[in-house]
Amino acid sequence: MEINWVTVSAQVVNFLILVWLLRHFLYQPVIRAMDRREQKIRNRMDEADSREQEAINEKHSYQEKLDRFEKEREDLLEETRQEARQTRSQMLDQAREETALVRSHWMREVSEEKTAFIDGLRQQSLDVVETIARKALLDLADERLEERIVHTFIRQLHSLDQATRKALGHSSEPAIIASAFELEPSLRGTLTRALHELTGAELTVNYTTAPELICGIELTCEGQRISWNLSDYLEELTASIEKAFEPLETGKAGA
Repeated sequence: MEINWVTVSAQVVNFLILVWLLRHFLYQPVIRAMDRREQKIRNRMDEADSREQEAINEKHSYQEKLDRFEKEREDLLEETRQEARQTRSQMLDQAREETALVRSHWMREVSEEKTAFIDGLRQQSLDVVETIARKALLDLADERLEERIVHTFIRQLHSLDQATRKALGHSSEPAIIASAFELEPSLRGTLTRALHELTGAELTVNYTTAPELICGIELTCEGQRISWNLSDYLEELTASIEKAFEPLETGKAGA
């Protein structure tokens, strides 16, 4: 088959012209359109990324503000709690101080009233007993009361321990017996003999009167003091009265 080079050449030229036309009028616009489209898409993606980053930053900022607000809220609550605790503690301390002050004042008044009451009762009792005793002695003019007091005192001497008796027996000083009334010679003799028997020694005994003993009698020697008088019973009465005050004072102190 014979090739027609003129025809082939014409077809090649036509093809090249077609390619040029397609490239110039079709491919280039399509490529530029595609580039523009791709750029738009890239721009939108960049914008979306930027907005996403802004959203993340705003989220972080909001979270930081939220955390800071929460911390400030907790700090404020803790400060309020601390102030409330301090106020409560101060109020409790003040209440305790006021209660202690009232209790102390009340106890002082009770103590003063108790002391005044007991002192008054003791003095009145002493006055009454002394008056009655002296009146009895004057009215009765009887030695039986004196004898009874002396015998009671001798019984008390018999209760002395051996050490006290020995100390009295070795005394270099005379024993002194004081009584609220003048002792008859016979009663003095009875007391002296009783002391000699108890101590086993010829102890010198001096006698004197002491009205303040209130129908009582007292022996002093070598630093020893043995006595019996009605005031001892009054002391027991006073102790009983003071004991009666104890529940009131203890109950108030424990309040």
